[in-house]
Amino acid sequence: MDSEPVTAQEADNPAATAKQRHAWSVSDFRRVWFATILLSLGNWTERIVVGFFVLDQSGSVFLTAASFAARQAPGLIAAPIAGSIVDRWSRKQVLAITAVYKALILGGLALVAGLDSPALWPVFVLTAFGGIGQSFEIPATQGLVTDSVPAKLRMNAVATQSVGARGIGAIGGLLAGTATDSIGVPVALAIGASAFLTAALAMTIIRSDRSKSAAAKANATGRIGFGLFKQSFLDLKFLWSIPVVRALLIAAVLVEMFGFAFGALLPSISVNVLGTAGTGLGALNMMAAFGSLAGVIGLTLLGDYRHKERLLVLITLVYGAFLMSFAASSLFPLSMILIIGVGMSAGAFDAMQWTLLQSNVPENMRGRAIGGWVFAIGFGWVGHIGLGLLGEAVGVQWALGAAGALVFVTGVVLTMTTGRLRGRAASTQGV
Repeated sequence: MDSEPVTAQEADNPAATAKQRHAWSVSDFRRVWFATILLSLGNWTERIVVGFFVLDQSGSVFLTAASFAARQAPGLIAAPIAGSIVDRWSRKQVLAITAVYKALILGGLALVAGLDSPALWPVFVLTAFGGIGQSFEIPATQGLVTDSVPAKLRMNAVATQSVGARGIGAIGGLLAGTATDSIGVPVALAIGASAFLTAALAMTIIRSDRSKSAAAKANATGRIGFGLFKQSFLDLKFLWSIPVVRALLIAAVLVEMFGFAFGALLPSISVNVLGTAGTGLGALNMMAAFGSLAGVIGLTLLGDYRHKERLLVLITLVYGAFLMSFAASSLFPLSMILIIGVGMSAGAFDAMQWTLLQSNVPENMRGRAIGGWVFAIGFGWVGHIGLGLLGEAVGVQWALGAAGALVFVTGVVLTMTTGRLRGRAASTQGV
C-alpha cells in the first residue's frame, strides 16, 4: 500500500520517519522521481547531440569543448538568482516552466541543425540560453526531492533520484548517439524537446511542495525589498561564510573545471582517438551513465552514512585515478570499461555534494545552497576552454590526463581539510 506524501510537520515526527526506511516508500517522492528523470532524458539528449553536431560541423576540439562551456557560463549570473527564486516560489512550478523553456531551446536547435548550411553561432547562443534554464532546474529539482521526504531520508532520496537520472541517461545516451547516425540531429533534438514537454506535464501529479512555507518565511524577513538580484548575492555571501559550505563549493569548482570537463573532450576522444562515430560516442556516454548509476546505487545502500565527508574525499581521489587511466587508453573496449569508473565517481561526487550542502545550511536555504553549487560549477567553462585549447596543442589524451591528475591533487588537499567538512550543520535560523 502506498504511503501518504510526507508533509513538513511529518518530517520532524520520529514515528512517521520510522515507518519509512527508504525514500521510495514515500508516494510523492515517486512522483518527483518520475518527473525529474524525464528532465534528465532531455538533458542527456541535448548534451550528446549538440556536442557531436559541433564536432561534425567544425572538426575542432576547441569549438566542441566551447559548446559545453557555453552551457555552463551563464550559471555565474543566473544561479544565485535561481536559488533565491527556488526558495521563495513553488519548486514544481519553477520546474514546469523551466521544462517548457528548455523544450523551446531544443526546438530552436533542431531548426538550426536542419538548415542546409547551418552556422554554428546560433547553436552557441541557444546552448547558452539553455544553460540559464539549467541554473533553475538543478536547485529546484534537488529542493523538490528533499521536500518530499523526512530529513533522515534526504541522502537516500538524493541518491535514489540520481539512480533514475543516471539510469535514463545510460539509455538516453546510447539512443541519442545512435539517433544522430540513423535519423539525424534535428529529429534527435526534437525527441529531446518532447521529453521536456512531457516532464512539464508530469509536474502536475506532484502534490507536496514545502517551498510554499519556505517562501512565507523568506518574505517575512523583509529583505526581498532590496531587490532580488542584490539579495541573491547577499545569500551567496552568507553561504560562503559557512566554513563547511565554503570548502564544498571550492571542491566543486576544482572538480568541475578539471574532472567534469571530460564530457567536453569525449566527442573528440571518440572520433579522433578511438575511431568511432556517433554510435561509439553514444556507447561511451551510456557506459559513463551506467557507472554513475552504480555510484549512486552504492550511496543508496549506505543509507544515512555517518562519515559523509570522508566518503567525498575518497570519491575525489578515485575520480582522478580513473580519469588518468581513461585518458591513457587508445582501445575502445578498454575505454568502455574505464569510463564506467569515471561515471561512477562523477555521479557519486555530485550526489554527495548535494547531500552535504543541504545538510549544512538553514532549512529555508536549501534551494539557495544548490544555487550556490550551480554558481560554483559555472566556473567549469574555464576548464572546458582550457582543456579544449590544450587538446588542440598537445592532444586530447594528454589534456585529459592532466585534468585527472589535478582532480587527484584536489582529493589529496581535501584529506587535509576534512575537519572543516565535519563541522556542525548551520543554524536553522535562515536569512
